[in-house]
Amino acid sequence: MTRGRYHKPVGGIAGALLAALLAACVSAPPPDPDAGVSLELAQQRAERIRNLRYRLQLTVPSQRGEPITGRQQIHFDYRFSESGAETLVVDFEPGAGQVRSSKVNGREVETASANGHLLLPEWVLPGEGEVEIEIDFVAGDPSLNRQEEYLYTLFVPDRAREAFPCFDQPDLRAVFELELELPPDWTAVSNGAVVEDGLAGLRRRMRFAPTPPVSTYLFAFAAGRFQAVDGVSRGRRFRFLHREGDRDKVERNRQDLLDLHVGALDWLEEYTGLVYPFPKFEFVLLPAFEFGGMEHPGAVFYRAERLLLDESPTRNEVLGRAALIGHETAHMWFGDLVTMRWFDDVWTKEVFANFMAAKLTRPQFPEVDHELRFFLSHYPSAYGVDRSAGTHPIRQELDNLAEAAGLYGDIIYDKAPIVMRQLELLMGEEALREGLRDYLRRFAFGNA
Repeated sequence: MTRGRYHKPVGGIAGALLAALLAACVSAPPPDPDAGVSLELAQQRAERIRNLRYRLQLTVPSQRGEPITGRQQIHFDYRFSESGAETLVVDFEPGAGQVRSSKVNGREVETASANGHLLLPEWVLPGEGEVEIEIDFVAGDPSLNRQEEYLYTLFVPDRAREAFPCFDQPDLRAVFELELELPPDWTAVSNGAVVEDGLAGLRRRMRFAPTPPVSTYLFAFAAGRFQAVDGVSRGRRFRFLHREGDRDKVERNRQDLLDLHVGALDWLEEYTGLVYPFPKFEFVLLPAFEFGGMEHPGAVFYRAERLLLDESPTRNEVLGRAALIGHETAHMWFGDLVTMRWFDDVWTKEVFANFMAAKLTRPQFPEVDHELRFFLSHYPSAYGVDRSAGTHPIRQELDNLAEAAGLYGDIIYDKAPIVMRQLELLMGEEALREGLRDYLRRFAFGNA
């Protein structure tokens, strides 16, 4: 109520008109965001957020049943919405109930949540400029894959938000700084190199170097009671972690694993004209891993059974291992260095992973009929779907990242390499190669 001369209330039609006009001047609160990450939300945030950086600290207890707690600083440059009526939406599936405290630019704020998102009103943000969000939280477990003696992340396609607050979309690439507090007999690997590792009382503290800008689905770490193997092949240094109890099996496969990775890296550097684009190359062999492999830059995860072969493996097992290593290594350029803007173009990384894997295994196994192998590896499964009523285009529309897992299948993994090979036959190998080199240079550490 303001001070001033008293006016008689306006009634009748005039009063109703005035009330309507006043109501029109007040912006309605924005609707709650949809569950998952919608294309509309992703586009809005991509227009407003720049220079994104996460600093994430996680405390992992010794007992699996105890929660993992975290502290996070999210830094970015922000452009204010013209309407001024929207909220800033941060993805966090556990919701506000798992947030212990939150600050924006040092100011404590009350955090609301809806449908797996934290909602920060724009009045707590600057109109333009730098923003720092600090959140203390309890991490979600599903995408951390916790076991009694180890854990590993699997954030593809939009599952980082299940573990910690973030903007979980591929075109908001960010620098990640990770610090882990672990049980004293655990070790860890992440995208960045270890820059600090020591014991503090009964806990082990590991800090990792900042990553180059990567998408949230490519950020990763694994921690636990792992054995480490170091080695050198053709001047390249490697390190991998494993939990295999059979030492002879590890030693029997060790040099092959190093040599296959070096062969793939050397071939891809020559083909693309770009040196390996990340500071280090390490990998983790995980028991019963959900996929054959996952291409986190600097920390590739593999299903251990696919790489640690028995004493007398079949030729198909040997070739399959080489193709898997080639596939994940090719992703360092196709998917990690250059990432699709949205998961409707997920085929653009998977097609080149399989296409390049087929190419680079040729010099590694010159005695194999690679034409026949390409045919048997791709054509039956591709045509099996393509001839059915359930076939679909290689590129599919996607309104929400929550549905992205349904895009994967034989059309992307097998039909797309066939189409790319046909394109190469029409264009010529050199023309395609030069086009891909230009593509990688133009969009390096960005989205396309």
